[in-house]
Amino acid sequence: MKILKKVNNQGFGNNVLFINASENVTGNTSKLGNKLLKGNKYRQLNLVDYKIYQIGQKFSDDQFNDVLGVIEQSETVILGTPVYWHTMSGYLKTLLERLSQDSDKDALHDKSIGVFVQGSSPSDTIEPTNSIIKTFARVAGMKYIEMRY
Repeated sequence: MKILKKVNNQGFGNNVLFINASENVTGNTSKLGNKLLKGNKYRQLNLVDYKIYQIGQKFSDDQFNDVLGVIEQSETVILGTPVYWHTMSGYLKTLLERLSQDSDKDALHDKSIGVFVQGSSPSDTIEPTNSIIKTFARVAGMKYIEMRY
């Protein structure tokens, strides 16, 4: 896991949230996120630790609002996802769908967001995932951070 380039070698700010969208809380996605964010003050949130149901499902133990609260407290959100079946993880896709449908978009406005993709051969997944996050950022009024690693 070698980091090729951080855009302008700049930090990500003081209030960074790293969302690990892997099933493995200490796996390769987590390790790469820790490398990318080295030298920055950040908090890691592991989606696998939360019950976030699909759009339209209403269950009393849904923890989407807990995750949303942590996102709202952050200035910068860095998403990390492994490659599963040539795309981002289901954890990340569900989170994005819920953020776009079940949250107040003003809560995301002016925050920064970036994504990295990790896997044994992620090259065919990087651009589509970046495109999705870039579009999500535009719709939510967020600033997109292009990350190369």
